Amino acid sequence: MVVALPPPLQELIRFLASESFVKAAVFPGAAFVAVLGILSVWYERKLLARIMLRPGPLHVGKYGGWLQVIADAVKFLSKEFIIPTRAKKKLFVTMPLTALFLSALLFAFLPFSEYWVIYRSEIGVLLVFVLIALTPIPLIIAGWASGSKYSFVGMLRFAFQIFAYEVPLFIALAGVILAAKSFDIVEIVNAQYALPFIVTQFIGFLVFFIAAVSEAERIPFDLPTAEQELVEGWMVEYGGVGFLGIQLAMYTKLDALLFLTVNLYLGGWHGPAIPGVPETILHPFWVFVKFLILLTIVFMFRGVYTRITIRKILDLGWRYLIPLGFINLFLVSLTIYLPTLLA
Repeated sequence: MVVALPPPLQELIRFLASESFVKAAVFPGAAFVAVLGILSVWYERKLLARIMLRPGPLHVGKYGGWLQVIADAVKFLSKEFIIPTRAKKKLFVTMPLTALFLSALLFAFLPFSEYWVIYRSEIGVLLVFVLIALTPIPLIIAGWASGSKYSFVGMLRFAFQIFAYEVPLFIALAGVILAAKSFDIVEIVNAQYALPFIVTQFIGFLVFFIAAVSEAERIPFDLPTAEQELVEGWMVEYGGVGFLGIQLAMYTKLDALLFLTVNLYLGGWHGPAIPGVPETILHPFWVFVKFLILLTIVFMFRGVYTRITIRKILDLGWRYLIPLGFINLFLVSLTIYLPTLLA
């Protein structure tokens, strides 16, 4: 005897089995973003342990150190979440989750192939622009809402740094849009089928990559959270789950910016064919390989370079990256329109 399920339950089952739900909830959606953040922390620890010859991260925690990462997450979740007396309570509590949500939302528009994308849009790059511009706002508000002078100084440094590097970031992106003649990220990747834009726009790639590292607040651009000077800067008053949320937001934003770099300059999922491997698996594989190369470079900066001063950070952004961005934009325009004018 077959028992018919109620129509609402049937609809729910169809939704859970649909491609849209799988992409949003599993890959490249929520579950993937959460696991990727943990993987990024684990990989940074293991890589820096090799660079600095630190035995702790190399041996603590079985199965390649996985237990240590999980233990740290449990520790943060079990700690008391203390709200300072002078803090703006509602903003202090909600801003870490808001920052994490906005950073994770970037992955909704990042394609891993023409099939593996949650939301493909003809203005995908513009939507990513908006989210990149919005992600620093909760962090700046969090530093101000903490009610601490250390947080306030770190927040000011962070705000100055963001303002200095978002402009060259967007100028570099304009060159990619101009070359691909599209705002659709999938179309931008397909425009690099024969030759990735890192070859034709190497200056733009350097500008974008340096600005992305600064946006993610990674060394040598981590002055807003300089622990030797400001005791973690704008996030000094956060502990427990609040600190965990901020850390996940920062790593998630870094991962999203690097995946965006792969799509805009490294040809996305285009790579050599592997016999017997279907494109639905092969395309995300090449995206991950290119992402891992960029992630390794960013993490190596922490083991190689020292923190630079706020003056040098602003000088690099305003005096060098912005002019280089415009030079790249001029060269791209020249290569596109000069043949037409000569003809």
